[in-house]
Amino acid sequence: MRLKVAYVTNAGKWRPRNEDALLVDGKVIAGVSMSAPVEEELSAEAVPLAVADGLGGHACGHIASALALEALIGARPRSEEEVVSAVLRAKERLDAYVEEHGECYGMGTALAGVFMGSNAFVFNVGDCRVYRFRGGELELLTQDHTYVFELFLEGRISYEELRKHPERNVLTSALIGGYPEVPDVFVRKITPEGGDFYLICSDGLWEALSLGEMVSCFGKGNPLESALCMFSLAYSEGRDNISLILAQVLSP
Repeated sequence: MRLKVAYVTNAGKWRPRNEDALLVDGKVIAGVSMSAPVEEELSAEAVPLAVADGLGGHACGHIASALALEALIGARPRSEEEVVSAVLRAKERLDAYVEEHGECYGMGTALAGVFMGSNAFVFNVGDCRVYRFRGGELELLTQDHTYVFELFLEGRISYEELRKHPERNVLTSALIGGYPEVPDVFVRKITPEGGDFYLICSDGLWEALSLGEMVSCFGKGNPLESALCMFSLAYSEGRDNISLILAQVLSP
């Protein structure tokens, strides 16, 4: 599978540290604040593209996001069960780190991504997300692990109400180092098609952009221009770290 991928991670205007991290082409991008998206072409088969958002207010969130993504690098899942196992190994990586670094007890991260291939798997824990743009239609493929998202699924609030709800970031599941709870992992099998766009992002992006603004940015027609459009809007409007990976399927 051939992909054109644009990506960026940035601390945003209000946060002193970027606790987000990216996984692109087997490389973890962490501890940096990029000024603009960059683009590259990849050949991928079951290779993960992922975003992790270290939990603010917890110890060592910036370390948790990077460690979780490092644990995914060698994963090549062939089933939904194997995707769950890969994510749980990331949780084990955090547990092991906490055993050696007690000051990081409770370190945590949200996580979302796609294992790309002819049969692909979308996954998330927490409130990082994956969207697909196909044939002019935008679809949210993942499900936040929050009480507020449950209200959205039940039809009790709209997408815009979800986006602006004061408790939208109160998570019911995340990868937490040192905690015994096993995280819930959402997994969905998909079949990519040529021309598809897949947006993987942290809450710093989706909170700042309406669906209409996302669709307008996708209308730029290529990953780099679309990613720059989304990043610029999020940086202008948002108060959080901002991270996104935008992948276009050139050939399935």
